[in-house]
Amino acid sequence: MTQRILRVTRDTVFKLRPEQSSQLSAEEKFSVAAGTVLGIQSYAYADVNGDFNGHIKVAFTEAIRGLTTWFVFSFHAKVEFDGVVVYPIEEQAGIHILQVNADTVFKLRPLPSSVLPAEALFSVKQGKSYPLHSYAFADSGGDFNNHIRFALRNREDFIRDLSTWYAYSSHVYVEYDGKVVYPPEPPDIFVLRVTANTIFKRRPVGAAQLPDEEKASIPAGRTFKLDSYAFADAQGSFNGHIKFTLRYAKDNIREMNTWYVFDGHARVEQQNKVVYPPPKPGSPIYSGKPFRLPGNSSTFYTDQPIIPGGSFTWGDATHDATRIPDTVTIVNNMIALARELQKARNQIGRPFLINSWYRPPAINDSVGGVPNSQHLYGKAVDLQVDGYSGRSLANAVMLWWNGGVGIYSNLPDVVHLDIGPRRVWGF
Repeated sequence: MTQRILRVTRDTVFKLRPEQSSQLSAEEKFSVAAGTVLGIQSYAYADVNGDFNGHIKVAFTEAIRGLTTWFVFSFHAKVEFDGVVVYPIEEQAGIHILQVNADTVFKLRPLPSSVLPAEALFSVKQGKSYPLHSYAFADSGGDFNNHIRFALRNREDFIRDLSTWYAYSSHVYVEYDGKVVYPPEPPDIFVLRVTANTIFKRRPVGAAQLPDEEKASIPAGRTFKLDSYAFADAQGSFNGHIKFTLRYAKDNIREMNTWYVFDGHARVEQQNKVVYPPPKPGSPIYSGKPFRLPGNSSTFYTDQPIIPGGSFTWGDATHDATRIPDTVTIVNNMIALARELQKARNQIGRPFLINSWYRPPAINDSVGGVPNSQHLYGKAVDLQVDGYSGRSLANAVMLWWNGGVGIYSNLPDVVHLDIGPRRVWGF
């Protein structure tokens, strides 16, 4: 018979309802020390109505206070079957970051601030970030009135000892592994790539004409997501500069999002193609960042397709050449995965936004990935497709995908695909 246990990894509280401890009576909670191991009959982290507010629901083999079914905060425990961790699996352990993109107010209910009492509101400045346990933009009753609901991961970030709050969706976004997962980025988003050490400027004039507070040094290789760009207005060009507006507050420079850069030192890309300045006749086929791969003597580029004529680039697989694999095996895994992804991409007929592909061990640890993640070997991606939920995209490819297919209650737009053993989870 399979040995099924719950292993408590941090001092925690078992609860009769999946709510914050401060909202429960003493009879509804039970303190448990880290290291406690208890036999279980079954477990669940979601049902037809969604997840359990960041908790695991567990049925124990022996009753606690005469009751066998309890909830526990999912970052405080793990489930093992015969010594093998079955929850969390893959990136269910991953860390998601809430980024505040505008001065805003966190709320205890998804209503206009004007109708809520002061104790249900908390002001937050643009640029703040918070590690999350989970987030959602809807439940079985519908959306949250243009708000996102989130549960803070770390107790030191709890606000008035409460972890679960709401924020206006236009004022925040959620990142995972450095990529935006909510709201999904449009596939045709503009990207500014800095091609030479340069200076961002508040006005399109020579750097010597500007005071220090109107310029900022930027090294070659940096990229920035943009809301918009322009190379001229009604009065003419910007003196050989690109005017651009940064999309995300975390990239703002001195709390300002609109700058200029000399157009010989940067370019604007869209879907891995240069759109400004226009490529000159006879320009090289690829203009992305050059790098080398193990087992190959040639140079590769971030905008170069992994397979000829394919939709997925080496920039997708290597996080824009910041995560270069150290073995030929990992390179070959990337190529094999790209072939399978292309089949899925052709079937769906829409661009795939890659959130996470290859992750070296240090990166995997830093983003909360599990030790056996297929991402470590270049064999897995987490991705989004505009117009699809993670579940609907998984259903579209599941019958033929020869590997892992997973969806996450806390990442509703994301699907995990890998070329490891065939298995599914999250359904």
